[in-house]
Amino acid sequence: MSRAIPNRRTITVIAWSAFGVVAVALVAVAAAVGVGAFIAQKELRAAVPLVATLQDDFAADDRTQLSASVHELQQHASTARGAVDTWLWQAAEQAPFIGSTLHAVRQTAVAVDDLAEGVLPVLSDMDPSLLRPQGGTFDLAALSQLAEPVSTAAAASGAAADALADVDPSGTPGALRGPLTQLSQVVAALHPALTRADQIMPQLPSMMGQDGPQYYLLLVQNNAEARGTGGIPASVVRLRFEGGKMEIADQATSRDFENNRATPILPLDPEVVKLYDDKVGRYSQDITSTPDFALSANLAKEFWAQTYGTPVDGVISIDPVTLSYILDATGPITLATGDKLTSSDAVQILLSDVYARYPDNADQDAFFASAAVKVFDALSSGDFQPVAFAEALVRAVDENRVMFHSFRPEVEAGFAGSRLLGPLPETDSGGIPTLGVFVNDLTEAKLSYYTWMSAEVQVDRCSSVPTYTTVVTFVNGLDQATSDGLGRYVDGANHFAKGTIGTDLQFYGPTGSTFVGAALDGVDVSITTGEHLGRPVGRMWIVNPPQFVHTLAVRFQGTPDDGPDAAIVHTPMVNPVNTTVVEMPCA
Repeated sequence: MSRAIPNRRTITVIAWSAFGVVAVALVAVAAAVGVGAFIAQKELRAAVPLVATLQDDFAADDRTQLSASVHELQQHASTARGAVDTWLWQAAEQAPFIGSTLHAVRQTAVAVDDLAEGVLPVLSDMDPSLLRPQGGTFDLAALSQLAEPVSTAAAASGAAADALADVDPSGTPGALRGPLTQLSQVVAALHPALTRADQIMPQLPSMMGQDGPQYYLLLVQNNAEARGTGGIPASVVRLRFEGGKMEIADQATSRDFENNRATPILPLDPEVVKLYDDKVGRYSQDITSTPDFALSANLAKEFWAQTYGTPVDGVISIDPVTLSYILDATGPITLATGDKLTSSDAVQILLSDVYARYPDNADQDAFFASAAVKVFDALSSGDFQPVAFAEALVRAVDENRVMFHSFRPEVEAGFAGSRLLGPLPETDSGGIPTLGVFVNDLTEAKLSYYTWMSAEVQVDRCSSVPTYTTVVTFVNGLDQATSDGLGRYVDGANHFAKGTIGTDLQFYGPTGSTFVGAALDGVDVSITTGEHLGRPVGRMWIVNPPQFVHTLAVRFQGTPDDGPDAAIVHTPMVNPVNTTVVEMPCA
């Protein structure tokens, strides 16, 4: 039996019919995407001001308004996600030119919905008052109950962050770019904070003396005399926690310890000695020279043990800039001297004015001790805004101004990966090549208050292996008139002419990189090199007379497996440090 062969007219009719079906389908997809885009844009733009409102509601602890704001955000987020999280939209994402924009819109809508449904309800149900003590005592049972909801919120924020992992709002149209960028920034900021809280919450009850007293040394690093992780630990307070109650057990200054020892108080890695000298272990003022906070903590514990012989379970470090952030939560405090500290003037008073007012060391010690006690009293009494306090700590941790080391392995393990353990881990997190610049004052004075620094990482990917050049601009901002008026304790001209600042800088390369070379003010120089924390390190020192600027550059060669990004960490200085990462153009 023969089969009929379609004639040309029949084939043409079939072809045009198929084309018509495809055309209708494409029109339907375009219409669906167009409607979805209109709805998503409208809803996401409406979500932006609500995010700011939520932040204000959290800060004001207005639970009724907070609940209403969360509910409204949920409605906008759900509507936006429903409009774009469809198979038609995902199919349209494969189209050239507009596909990346459609993908960015959908992923942002998904992330905001995850935030609205999985994070904000959990946070809004929490009672912020649990984060502050009552009568000097924290409710440990209540704090224990926060661990599970914090973990739930952290997981939801992680899903939101994953949704935004490959989204670049900068490539979207102008009408969408603003809201997508703002919402992405909120998720990007919230996820690390919740991740840190999720790591810490299960450990808190034990750390606060649930199972017996715990003692912590609190180092207050004085940034006016720079050291690698901030400044000299001039003030040391031993805190006691038991059953959630916290109190000051002892106070000391750096002069209370045996300094200028003949040998380090603990054995030091030869690489540390080469890069920082053995004074790291011979002077209590120098224990914070390196970015290895575990080393600083062990040295602090040993200095304390040899002088006082009392137990230490961990070491905490903060600086006066952190105190200024905390004063945003507590409000102004009045010291025994009658001086009032506020968030706006605490840094100037603690790191500059005090030396003019009290030239005698004993009077300075009394002033700093009074400041420590008064800030502690404000915190232990619960007389502060808990959300503002949490925001202050998050900000300080992000700036590497707060660090912690526990001598209990199970507690230390709970903080794995946290910036609290130190500014520079042995392995670059997230596959991001990370460089470091750490500053140590050589002047034996308090002149770091007048220094300014910026750091730029120049990334050259024009060959098979990337190179990273860290360029630091270091400025002595003192003018001669100001220098001439400084007291002896601020600038005793012990090692340099008055007003001149000597500085030791250590440059760290990414994990797996190798040192290539260094330049000072554009001229190649030979410098001391070594390895520390699993990274190559270059050491340079400079001398800056008043108003003098030096530019230092150290280059490292990376590996073919390095990720597409780069980051830099640095000593937290008194004055803000501007940092940038620049991708260098290829010829």
